[in-house]
Amino acid sequence: MAFPKIGLAKRLLALYAFIFILVILLTDWSLSRVIEKRELENLQSSLVSQATLISRSIGPMLAEGPPLQEKIRQYPAGTHPRITIVDPRGTVLADSSETPEGLAKMDNHATRPEIAAALLKNTGISLRYSMTLKTKMLYVAVPIIDSSGFHGVVRVAMPVARVDESLAAARKPVFAMAFLGILVILLAGFFFANRLTHRIRRITSAAERFAAEDWSEKVLIDGNDELKMLGNTMNQMAATLRQRIRDLESERSKLSAILSNMTDAVIAIDHRREIVMANPPAEILFGFTNREVKGKSLIEATRHPYLEGIVDRAFGENGTASGEIQLTDKAKKILKVSVVVTGEEVRDIGGILVFHDITEIRRLENARKEFVANVSHELRTPLTSLRGFIETLLGGASKDPATSERFLQMMQEDTVRLSRLVEDILTLGEIEQGVIPLKKEPFDILDEVRAITDRFRPQIESKKITVEDRLPGEPLSVSGDRDKVRQVFMNLIDNAVKFNVTGGRIIFTAEKQGNGVRVTIEDTGPGIPQDSLLRIFERFFRVDKARSRELGGTGLGLAIVKHIMEAHGGTVNCRSRENTGSAFSVFFPA
Repeated sequence: MAFPKIGLAKRLLALYAFIFILVILLTDWSLSRVIEKRELENLQSSLVSQATLISRSIGPMLAEGPPLQEKIRQYPAGTHPRITIVDPRGTVLADSSETPEGLAKMDNHATRPEIAAALLKNTGISLRYSMTLKTKMLYVAVPIIDSSGFHGVVRVAMPVARVDESLAAARKPVFAMAFLGILVILLAGFFFANRLTHRIRRITSAAERFAAEDWSEKVLIDGNDELKMLGNTMNQMAATLRQRIRDLESERSKLSAILSNMTDAVIAIDHRREIVMANPPAEILFGFTNREVKGKSLIEATRHPYLEGIVDRAFGENGTASGEIQLTDKAKKILKVSVVVTGEEVRDIGGILVFHDITEIRRLENARKEFVANVSHELRTPLTSLRGFIETLLGGASKDPATSERFLQMMQEDTVRLSRLVEDILTLGEIEQGVIPLKKEPFDILDEVRAITDRFRPQIESKKITVEDRLPGEPLSVSGDRDKVRQVFMNLIDNAVKFNVTGGRIIFTAEKQGNGVRVTIEDTGPGIPQDSLLRIFERFFRVDKARSRELGGTGLGLAIVKHIMEAHGGTVNCRSRENTGSAFSVFFPA
């Protein structure tokens, strides 16, 4: 920071010099008034004495007429005042400063203040500027009175220039001392200002370092005065600030770490519903950055009007409020919003919004409801059938051997279906929940495919299906749970046989792909419509429900395949064309 050209010390020095000069001027003015008054009083006293002496000696001369003028002009006086003799009517009889010709031209003096007072037989005194002599004069007039009566007035006048000379003489030592005092003040003030400025600049430089959070140096001030105390106080303040800043940074880092690592999105708003901050999950969720939305309204940043309603409800109740919103983007996420209104002690934040993604929870709830409904439906059909057969047999049909045998066979089929359904449900649940751990071991996947295919030879031959083994001759080893992998191929080959056409084909292929092995089972069945391809791995989903039940399917086979492959870290997918066939491909990572 640049220091001003005229610093504090120089301003103080100028102020002190101004005050000193002002005091000197006031002293000079006061002293001048006192001296002037004293000198005027002395001069007045002297003039009164002289006028009195002249009045006592001038009586015999009044009758002499014109020679009086010459005598007055020659009248001895120590200070040579101007003497004027005036008769009782105010006519000037003689004047020591005028010639006989000038005396004749002088006007009547009866109106002069001092003359008027003397004509009343008092001592008259007047201080005024003389237009005749062009100077300031002190006039003193006394009456001429003797035993024969009142004869006129004697006036003496003296310029007050002598008073000014006395004042000038008195001012010389005063001004000399004033000049010397000002010089001493300037010299002392100069050194004082330099030292003070140097110390202040050291304090200012330290303050600038503290402002820049540079705590490496302390304020070192010499002396034992207020600036020393200020330096020590600043050092204490710097230590306190340093510790508090560290504490604040630590708390801010903790808060930032907590907010950044939270899985839930958090947005803080002020009392005007404007965004103060948002954590990274909130930025990802709503597709903005903290810098972009800071200071913007909540609805402007999130573009969700129902969210504004939840916030208004929370602020209206001055507490908490919650609700659910659904984002309209591609993800179509369902969020549970909790709004907490902060207290007055939190100045900049009026409320905190926490967004919890419950999309998966809602999906699982819907899946659970759908699963329960599907299980209930799948169980109801064979149970209803069994109940009907039992009631029929109890009603008397058991007496007919042929009917009883036929009913018992149908009941056996329903029982097998129920058993298979329950077994598939339990298997799927165990796989999803990870109850049964995988017993991984290396084995040749091609041997397993060929072995499971041999199990379906009766079904394959009955439908006259041709099996094309395009598997490679060398072994392809994978690591996995052999029993679970067999279950995968049991379901896929079973579907390839059941849903194939009579006289169709099943093609087996396998290859190494990247860091794993891919096995494909292709059939020439009716195929799967494109709108059903995305759902065929869902529980109880059937492309042709009537045909699937007729063939004994539970609708859980492909769901089991999917979960087993996911448990192995692999994938399963399907490509199909209607009236052409389907190809299911499973990939096992190395």
